[in-house]
Amino acid sequence: MGLKAQAAMEYLVNYGWALLALFLVVAFLISSGAFSSSSFSAQECIFQPSLPCPSFIIYRQGSSNPAARLEFALVNGLGFPINISNVSYETSNLGQEGKKVWVGPLPSQPFLQPGARANFSMDFPGASQPSFRQFRTIHVSVSYYSCKTLPCTGPYTTSGRISSIVEEKP
Repeated sequence: MGLKAQAAMEYLVNYGWALLALFLVVAFLISSGAFSSSSFSAQECIFQPSLPCPSFIIYRQGSSNPAARLEFALVNGLGFPINISNVSYETSNLGQEGKKVWVGPLPSQPFLQPGARANFSMDFPGASQPSFRQFRTIHVSVSYYSCKTLPCTGPYTTSGRISSIVEEKP
């Protein structure tokens, strides 16, 4: 009977170590964020094909100014000059609770020749700020005038979507 008890204890100890190792691996994977929704979401900046968005970032600015900030660029691939007249951002729980439309500042050079780049930035102040590594989507509307012929005609509006993980201040 003593040998049976010893065999049973060895069986339990061996499988106990295996279960402990499995538990530690699963705990590590969960704590590293491998199963968070942001791991499975694509980071993207999508506007119409002739207005590509080569760079974008959403980040928190730090403790002195905790507002989230969006920075992105658009390249004029339309083949004719445009004059940007308005930029608006639609957010959900970013800066303020619920959905909100923000009117943003124009880029420093709103008149874009073909191939030129416009840099945009927008702060979202308020109490509802995302934490680092949270996934956020911002819908952007850009209104512009076509200057293919003079006088410029329009306005025309294009919309885009910027989806990204919130990063620390670069």
